[in-house]
Amino acid sequence: MISSLLAHGIGGRTDLPLPAWQLAWAAGFSVAISFVALGAFWERPHLAAAARGRALWTAIGPVSRVLETVTKLIGLFLFGVVLYAAWRGNTNFAVNISGDAFLIWFWVGLQFVSAIFGDVWRAFNPYFTIADSAAWVKAKVTRTEVSPIDHGVGTLWPAAIAIFAYLWYELAYHAAAAPRSIGVFLTLYSAAMLAGASLYGRGWVRTSDGFAVLFSKLSGMAMFHFDEDRRFRIRPPLAGIATLPPVTGMVPFIVVVLGSTTFDGFTRSSIWFDISKDRDGWSLTAVHTVGLLAIVLVVGLAYVFAINVMASVTGESTEELSAAFGPTLVPIAAAYAVAHYFSLLVLDGQRMFIQISDPFGRGWDIFGTKDYAINWLLVSPSTIAWVQTLAIAIGHVLAVAAAHDRAITRYPHDVAVRSQYPMLGVMIFYTVAGLFLLLGA
Repeated sequence: MISSLLAHGIGGRTDLPLPAWQLAWAAGFSVAISFVALGAFWERPHLAAAARGRALWTAIGPVSRVLETVTKLIGLFLFGVVLYAAWRGNTNFAVNISGDAFLIWFWVGLQFVSAIFGDVWRAFNPYFTIADSAAWVKAKVTRTEVSPIDHGVGTLWPAAIAIFAYLWYELAYHAAAAPRSIGVFLTLYSAAMLAGASLYGRGWVRTSDGFAVLFSKLSGMAMFHFDEDRRFRIRPPLAGIATLPPVTGMVPFIVVVLGSTTFDGFTRSSIWFDISKDRDGWSLTAVHTVGLLAIVLVVGLAYVFAINVMASVTGESTEELSAAFGPTLVPIAAAYAVAHYFSLLVLDGQRMFIQISDPFGRGWDIFGTKDYAINWLLVSPSTIAWVQTLAIAIGHVLAVAAAHDRAITRYPHDVAVRSQYPMLGVMIFYTVAGLFLLLGA
């Protein structure tokens, strides 16, 4: 079960400062109270007006172009190192950098970075670089102008499928941490991204790379961003959520992400242990696949139920409402990432200090960190539990705030408040259920 150790953080707590059920219901109560406060004091929209923020500096000129080139080269180099390590490095995941680099520092770390500092990955994404370079070479060969970057296929459904493929690999596949398995996955994923770019244009990567789309949506919560004129700006946290467009496929994409982390929590339960305890290999993969699909479906149905009830209040179509309020789920995705992966990043992530000196597991000591000792006591179980509880509670409060702000943008205040009752119920359900699973209640 090496893959399970890498894919999950620390399991249920047994030394909580309060009983787990009290923490879960207290978090749910805080979400309800926040809704009441928002209804009483937040009477006009604020987020969209604050989303542009204040300019800090303008990223134009030679310095900007050099910096952009450097970040692209770094992204390509790191991608190459991970891919080579996966295919040619030591098969022991503990000494091969590919597992921790891909499953921890890339997947987990960049979610955290994106929600705080903005869409940093956009500057390093090797698929962007390869697609842009191919377009430049094609233009030179054909003696034409470089084709402009379009908006892709206009839907996030390919991105939803792409991110589900990764989440299936991480949470359901029985050998996710094996370096050769990572090599196969990255090769197939890369082939799909680059084939799509060759068929549909460079914009394909920006709307169909599941990782790029997730990091981009999470950046809506960040205090920092670049505007359309490449000016670097600072703004209030969460404000950028108001600027996320209601793109087709946005809701399925976010539901897949939320459902996968919910399934991650469910796999810690005694119920799931009874189901999967005697299985291994592809039998275990099959059971995990069914469980993952079922939980994603349940999470999606909960959102659909809330949207249908909301439609009966506002008189709008469910399709329009679903697209409009889909971006308000982003704070929950960020909260689940923190709650589920915080301990994994802080504890298991330390292994990277060892692996950077010997990325391929060949006995090197490039940076003199080979003998670094991992501090498994860096954070206590109770600290992890508090981080999980606060992350889930705060994330849902922020989601309620974002949904309320969008509602009062569209409707009179009294209608806006009433329209959010069903969404509030779903938020409380997500909060309590998520914490019960995480804390082992």
